[in-house]
Amino acid sequence: MLSNESLETAQSQARSLAKRSLPLADSDFVLNSAAVAGLLGGEEATSTVALTQIYDKRRWLGWYNSPGSYVMGKHFRRLARSAKVDVVFDSDSDAGTTSGSQMVHIDPSVLFTHEGWSGGPAFKGIYSGSNIQITGPLASWLMKKAGKTDSQKIEGRKTQPVNVTVAVLQQVATLRQQMTFHHRSPPLAFVPIAVSLSTCFACGCYHQWFAFSMILVGILSRGFACLFIGSGNLVFDHPKPAEGSPPGDGVLGCDQDLVLLKGNEYVVNAITRGRFFFRFRSKYTCRMVEGCSILLIVQAIAQLIFIPQSKLFGQLMFVSSLAVSWIYNLWLSSRDKGEVKEAIFKQVLGEPSLTKFVLPNRVSAVVFLLLVSNNPRTSSNPKKLKKIMDIFLPSDSEVWEIWKDTVAERLKSGQALQFSDTHWNREELTEDDDRKLLKTLFEDAKDAVKAYTMFKANGAGTDA
Repeated sequence: MLSNESLETAQSQARSLAKRSLPLADSDFVLNSAAVAGLLGGEEATSTVALTQIYDKRRWLGWYNSPGSYVMGKHFRRLARSAKVDVVFDSDSDAGTTSGSQMVHIDPSVLFTHEGWSGGPAFKGIYSGSNIQITGPLASWLMKKAGKTDSQKIEGRKTQPVNVTVAVLQQVATLRQQMTFHHRSPPLAFVPIAVSLSTCFACGCYHQWFAFSMILVGILSRGFACLFIGSGNLVFDHPKPAEGSPPGDGVLGCDQDLVLLKGNEYVVNAITRGRFFFRFRSKYTCRMVEGCSILLIVQAIAQLIFIPQSKLFGQLMFVSSLAVSWIYNLWLSSRDKGEVKEAIFKQVLGEPSLTKFVLPNRVSAVVFLLLVSNNPRTSSNPKKLKKIMDIFLPSDSEVWEIWKDTVAERLKSGQALQFSDTHWNREELTEDDDRKLLKTLFEDAKDAVKAYTMFKANGAGTDA
């Protein structure tokens, strides 16, 4: 009898230990919203995967369970379907031959819709006459730099102040017609990998197979997506201007924020016409990316079904892997947006000199632009100067035409923009209001001279 009682006691204790072997097994609390956590943080996760091409070996550091799999899947599916096959010609200078090979190009703006990669503001060439409605991403980045530059305020007749930034551009040695970029991966890249593998291993040890499988699928789907997307290069390309092209000076922006680009056509083209794109060596890679996108979407749906079936311990492991990954993605995406853009900007344009003035009105702003961009090749042609003024000041009334002709003639002859009663008391102007308006416009032009004098005194008037 004693032996039977001892056996029953041992069996009871064993069953009790078996029940308590799983941490939190007695808890009635269930994380029903844990599966939804996988749908959050998709934009940050997409950003970290998309820029794997510019980091050395980061394509191998994407093996961790990440939130936002559904959003990533949608973005990568659209990315794969936007691929275009182009022929890229490589020249061999030693052999004197040129060979072409097929490459797959994808526009990064498919992934970076709201991060300044899609395009910049309009550009109007002062001497070339070019009019570009949508410029390249570098133009957008330059406008943001100009917005953060300290300004000098010019006093005068106030209507709507206009910010005018003069960007003196120098051609840097690293600027090429086609460029690729490389940066070192951050050392913290191993943290989310270690956490995802640890939580996956813990779920396996405690037989939490629903959570185990979802973490593992997350690791594999994101890892393969990084692997295939990272196999390409981020390439910057811009057209080469024709020989004998006029100076590239022109104005970015509109309304109250203008940036004058002052430099040769080659550098200005990099800002206004330069484009970034992902380059892959075969369309097979794009098909694999599309396959990964399907896997990511399936993973997001499967999480909604299987994670609620797991015990609290498995749900906590799943959420822990996502939490660490989300923090890492958030940190890395903000780092990419800042440091990576800054590094690319410097590699293409160096550090252009930025001088910013706040002019009291648009008339003085336009005259200031003409003074700074004054070039012997075009200043001798008053019609050309008047055409430039017509672009930014489209009014064609008699008063405005007289003012434009007078200012253009003085710029042509190199005379100072100083005016007297004889300039606005014109016989052809019979109305006193017209004469007052003309006098006001001449006074605005004199305010522009103040800004130009300060510009030259600061040593910023040196030609690029």
